[in-house]
Amino acid sequence: MKHIIWDFNGTLLCDAQLGVECDNHVFDTLGLPRITISDYRRHMTMPVRDFYTALGVDLNIYKYETISRIWLDMFNQHAVDVGLVPGVLHVIAQAKALGYTQSILSASYEKSLLEQCTALGLVPYMEAIGGLGDESAQKKTDIGRKQMAQLGLEGRETVLIGDMVADSELAGVLGVGCILVPWGHNDEARLAATGRDVARSCEELIKMLAQMR
Repeated sequence: MKHIIWDFNGTLLCDAQLGVECDNHVFDTLGLPRITISDYRRHMTMPVRDFYTALGVDLNIYKYETISRIWLDMFNQHAVDVGLVPGVLHVIAQAKALGYTQSILSASYEKSLLEQCTALGLVPYMEAIGGLGDESAQKKTDIGRKQMAQLGLEGRETVLIGDMVADSELAGVLGVGCILVPWGHNDEARLAATGRDVARSCEELIKMLAQMR
């Protein structure tokens, strides 16, 4: 392995609790029941509209576009404030020392993503930072393929690190390796069920990356 593709939200950005708070803000606004972070991690999926359906939200009554707008307005206001996952910047620095090149691949709106990565000090470590051209939170497959082509990467030399079952699925489509971390948007049981390696701490993640070199 020589390159790491990092997921952003939940993997690098410590925003799982913020996600719950944004959802509860939406639900309060619409008069729907609140959720806990356990509910969130148990149901969160991509595409995001399926998450709301799994929670029992009738999207014929409560339009997804309305939910998304309320959610994003609150999230973008506070995203930088939550900071990076404790210890993850050390992992990035250690990966660089091990000889890895690195990039970020996200389903976030690229303009907002770049602003957040700049504010959090991630840009100097990254060969590329790829997001979507709008705020639709669509699948990351196309931008993943584009990023790999731009960087001249082959699947056998690339590992994707993410925090969701969707990241495991993306790694399968892109033909790259995968490590999952349980501090983000899906719980450990769901991640372990994918059969992928799960790094339960930043220290364990560094060890896994060192072994792959």
